[in-house]
Amino acid sequence: MKNRKIIFVLSVVFFSCICHVFAQKSSISLDYKEYYNPRGEQYRIVFVWDTKTGKSARYYYNKSKWHKSEVSLPDNPTDDTSNQQGEIMMNYNEYYNTRGEQYRIVYVWNTRTGKSARYYYNQNKWHKSEVALPDNPTGDTSNQVGEIMMDYSEYYNPRGQQYRIVYVWNTKTGSSARYYYNQNKWHKSEVALPDNPLK
Repeated sequence: MKNRKIIFVLSVVFFSCICHVFAQKSSISLDYKEYYNPRGEQYRIVFVWDTKTGKSARYYYNKSKWHKSEVSLPDNPTDDTSNQQGEIMMNYNEYYNTRGEQYRIVYVWNTRTGKSARYYYNQNKWHKSEVALPDNPTGDTSNQVGEIMMDYSEYYNPRGQQYRIVYVWNTKTGSSARYYYNQNKWHKSEVALPDNPLK
């Protein structure tokens, strides 16, 4: 009886490990947003993409069901050659400013090369911003999928000033940097976290 319990526990641990490894190899990722506009109307948005190809879609919830938006990003949004799962990541932002204008932003990057792009939605189509971060934003040499990660924020303060922030880090070394957009270009903040922030 004791041996059966040990075999059962080992089987569960093995199965859990296999499932975890399998989950890491998945090529589908998504970003979920839920917010209210100034009129008190609720929005639910799911932005989904293939981490290998970059193909993406936006879904919105309306009248008790999900609808797929008609307009989507280009299938190769970073203009990179991508062929590995986990190589293309995206961060989706959707919000209203203080004047009641809606913004839809997708920040996309290659986790192997660090190359990135910002897309904004205007007049029923996606536009690629002209100004981008440097292709090597942390200053590290990267060649592995999943090594470069980014988090993008965009918002208006109560005075109506817009902010665009990219926080980027190397998952192998721990080095990171914050970039802010001002006067039509990206600036790297002078002060950064320690290169090994958990020590």
